[in-house]
Amino acid sequence: MKKLFLYIVSLFIIVGCSDEIPEQKRPIQAKRAVLAYLIANNNLDTDIMNNVVWMYESLAKSQDSCSLAIYYKPSSSNNYINEAQILTFFTDGHGQINGQPALEGNDITTSNVVGQALKYAAISGIATQAEVMQANLQAMTDMMPAESYGVIFGSHATSWMPATGTDISTFSFGYDGVERNSINIPEFADVLETCFPGNLDFVLFDACMMQTAEVCYELRNATHYCIASVMETPVDGFPYHLILNNLYQEDIDFDKLCEDVITYNKKEKLWGTYAVVDCTQMDAFAAAVREEITSKASLLENLSLHAIQQYGVDQFSYFSFDVADLIRQLNEGILPDSFQQILNQTVLAKSCITNSNANPYGSVLRDEEKYCGIGMYIPDAANNPNWNAYYRSAISWYQAVWGN
Repeated sequence: MKKLFLYIVSLFIIVGCSDEIPEQKRPIQAKRAVLAYLIANNNLDTDIMNNVVWMYESLAKSQDSCSLAIYYKPSSSNNYINEAQILTFFTDGHGQINGQPALEGNDITTSNVVGQALKYAAISGIATQAEVMQANLQAMTDMMPAESYGVIFGSHATSWMPATGTDISTFSFGYDGVERNSINIPEFADVLETCFPGNLDFVLFDACMMQTAEVCYELRNATHYCIASVMETPVDGFPYHLILNNLYQEDIDFDKLCEDVITYNKKEKLWGTYAVVDCTQMDAFAAAVREEITSKASLLENLSLHAIQQYGVDQFSYFSFDVADLIRQLNEGILPDSFQQILNQTVLAKSCITNSNANPYGSVLRDEEKYCGIGMYIPDAANNPNWNAYYRSAISWYQAVWGN
């Protein structure tokens, strides 16, 4: 906490010196700060560390003042960070980051980027414990006061599925250490509601399988937008060197964001589905889905699951089905106009790759028309008693759509 106090003092000093900047060159203070909560104490450490470098690369090109705080939990093999730390970067929009000339070209290396960061010891503990996550997010917001925030969460994840050691290992969100410590989505949503009371613009999941109705419904009171993939994602992560500056804009260009990610993935011969969901529409979306499945209960009972687009592979087969394709199958292959309207209000942008040669994920989606941007589980679709019991007892979407 002493380091945090010293940081806050240094921040006041920086602000106090801002009068030295000529009025015509004074940077415009960004209304939104971006935070990143990166749990890399696992086999993704090298890739997530590279994501930090990409974030810096984007900041170095920014023509606006931007604030970025990164909570980073490294693995024991990380050569640059040896304990959980908070890295902070402030760019003035005139080529300066943290009061120094921004790195350029070949100088943008992991070592140099970490070296230029203002670093502070994070609050210790398991990164996926609600209390630890909340404390560190709160510390970052204290460091970077802003009108609103966007938060990037990077690690392993498995959507709504419970973070428990079962016959199929699941992470829900986060994988901290050999014990695979994770946080379940309802508790995750509670943390966000506590830390960001009405001022969290977006959550971006740089993690697998998070763009499901179950996740977005839990987040409906926590954030406005959810940016994620319904599939397992490449280890490269989001190409932050191409998209981060977009996330600072007052009106984020979500179509461009999804297209930029897909363009990068295509160039690297990867796969991918990415979408942006308006979580504030999830109550209305749940009501529309419930109406469809309730009115066609007998058709649903006899519907072959193999006929519906699903997004899981191997042990995660049938964890999530395309919502629109399910409704389409219940309506003789036609999506009702009324449902299409609420879908358009809920899924604001989407982009995907079909027929990729990346095995096994490239073959999951063959027809772009079957991808609506958001998936959901069908109770008992998977022969996994742990999933099914947890789904009924803990997931709010179940009660809103499937419950009596």
